[in-house]
Amino acid sequence: MKSSLPEKKWAGLRQRLGDWYRSARRNLPWRRTTDPYAITVSEFMLQQTQVVTVIPYYERWLKQFPTWDALAGAKEGAVIKAWEGLGYYRRARSLQALAKTVVEQGGELPRSEEGLLALPGIGPYTAAAVGSIALGLPLAVLDGNVMRVLTRVLAMNDDIARAPTRAKLQRIANAFLDKDDPSTHNQAVMELGATVCLPRNPMCLICPLKSGCIGKTRAEEFPVKSRTATEKRIETVAVLRHGSRYYCEQVPAGKPWHGLWRFPDFDPARMQKGEPIAKIRYSITKYAVIMEAVEAKWKRRAPVSSSVRYLTPVEMQELAFAAPHRKLIKFL
Repeated sequence: MKSSLPEKKWAGLRQRLGDWYRSARRNLPWRRTTDPYAITVSEFMLQQTQVVTVIPYYERWLKQFPTWDALAGAKEGAVIKAWEGLGYYRRARSLQALAKTVVEQGGELPRSEEGLLALPGIGPYTAAAVGSIALGLPLAVLDGNVMRVLTRVLAMNDDIARAPTRAKLQRIANAFLDKDDPSTHNQAVMELGATVCLPRNPMCLICPLKSGCIGKTRAEEFPVKSRTATEKRIETVAVLRHGSRYYCEQVPAGKPWHGLWRFPDFDPARMQKGEPIAKIRYSITKYAVIMEAVEAKWKRRAPVSSSVRYLTPVEMQELAFAAPHRKLIKFL
């Protein structure tokens, strides 16, 4: 399939975008390295997380786990603790699984898209990002920022929630890609979407692509995306005290937040409800959750196992807690 603009116009936009990026890009720590490991860490962390949040985690992570070998040999608990607060903990486990595979295969990333996609935790976006930025492979990234830029440039009305539209946008991104310098190009498109071609109030007057942008007079109409309705959910957790300690449990495998620690769900069959303590709001996938925390007492002896403990606030700081439960600790 041909792209929606002739190559001559793509070339002009490509040149203006690159010139803009070289003068306007933010000075981010992962842009100051050519180490494929460090670049891979940044790409895992930046998935579904804002840059300003990632920077301190990224810098601490590289001090604690500076190489593939260091991460591969680390205990999972230490890895999860280092990731605490970034959310989507599957990314941390996938990153460690990737490190173990890279070490087993000789300590370097494969230099092909097929080789990257065969690694654990690496899908099409990460393969394109790491492949182009760290290895110079001519692979075009397609994330939310890139889709927003391209749909506005082309005034494209296709629904980006649909797989055929994403496939079409990938072909367009491939046509736009500067194959001589894919690293700069991919970072430039993402940077444009993050700093200029914003979801709301885009700064079209200073955009380097404005002369060729078909949708610039109605930019906020793009991209078109059908939305799934958010469902509300209420859950109740129990705060069970024993002196200065609180009863906590480690989430078992197969459950959301597995491996993290949390306060237990209130169970009326085993617990007696006391006064309300706090309401904490958070979102997870399609749910908007209100977590109500209440004082509680056991009606019978507390269950005992290796995955439950009475913890002091100091001990809680040494363990990785699910984000809303960490908020509850701060409240307590």
